[in-house]
Amino acid sequence: MSDALFERLKETLRETYEGGVPGEGTEYLDHDSGIRSTLRGLSAERASARPDGRPSVAAHARHMAFHLRVVAEWVQGVRAKRDWLASFEPQTVNEEEWALIQQEVEDARAEFLRAMGALEPDRLAGEGAGLGAIAHLAYHLGAIRQLVHRV
Repeated sequence: MSDALFERLKETLRETYEGGVPGEGTEYLDHDSGIRSTLRGLSAERASARPDGRPSVAAHARHMAFHLRVVAEWVQGVRAKRDWLASFEPQTVNEEEWALIQQEVEDARAEFLRAMGALEPDRLAGEGAGLGAIAHLAYHLGAIRQLVHRV
């Protein structure tokens, strides 16, 4: 059961990052709606835009990476106090900073999978198999995709 659960987690996370596989069903509405393709298509200027003063795409991306790292640390027993508001910084980035944030999002994915994969089967199930983290990513991916239409 736990191997199947972890494999499902990996596949759903893969799709969340990379989008659906052409010709196959998808958890999302669009096959090309993954985090990676959504972020890579943006310049730093567009990623820094803040329509109506809302958080920028760069801020959402930085927060997604932060959240995945926190979840990975949490399941490993780290209960440090976090500055959640600061996880939405920076709001404005240059091209180099934007590339670093995108890499941070990729690195957080790998760190999260390592942490979840190291859990014993009962603990993996008890932690909800990381589904809350994926729901959180999906929320921010949706927010980003809505922002992209406005910038």
